[in-house]
Amino acid sequence: MSDKSLSCSSLSVTAQVQAAYPARYYAGYDATATQPAPVTAWYDTWSMSSVESLPPASQLLPISAADWANTTSFRLPAGKAVQNGAIVDYTAPLPPLATQAANALQQAATTSWAAYGMYGETPPAVWQTYLASLRALASGADTTSTQLPAQPALSAAAMPTLEVSVGVVEKTHFEENAASRLEQAPEPQPAQQIPTTAGQGA
Repeated sequence: MSDKSLSCSSLSVTAQVQAAYPARYYAGYDATATQPAPVTAWYDTWSMSSVESLPPASQLLPISAADWANTTSFRLPAGKAVQNGAIVDYTAPLPPLATQAANALQQAATTSWAAYGMYGETPPAVWQTYLASLRALASGADTTSTQLPAQPALSAAAMPTLEVSVGVVEKTHFEENAASRLEQAPEPQPAQQIPTTAGQGA
């Protein structure tokens, strides 16, 4: 195929894309979802190598060139949605309380193990109650609570081991410095021996 034929073919494809997506710039979203429907993608259709995977233009929201160029407050990777044919600010709703509790339980279990369990200590009663409350929410056993319980503070009992460890490190560091100074001290020189003349002939 000649260069001229390739050029004509490219022009033909470009013309087809421009005809199918005349606005060029579009916001992608789930057209079947309840609005506000989060924006899932931004498309510059005329610069794409292929539009085969795109929804038809009727299922996209056309936007202006000025809005496309505005990456400070408009064309953002998140926080925008389509509502009644316009782009609006959008904050995703929180997940169900059971999901929040399951996530918090995973984090709380890690925290309590690091503070108490790994040292062979039993978590304080407030932590046991906190973990039990999260477990009940995550499993669905608690159907009356409307928010997560507050995480209790870590008790001072979790800290002495850390302080002892620091002391050991500091002591070891001191001993290493002392050993280093001993190694650098000059070795004592043997006393100079003066030959005697005892026993020698005159």
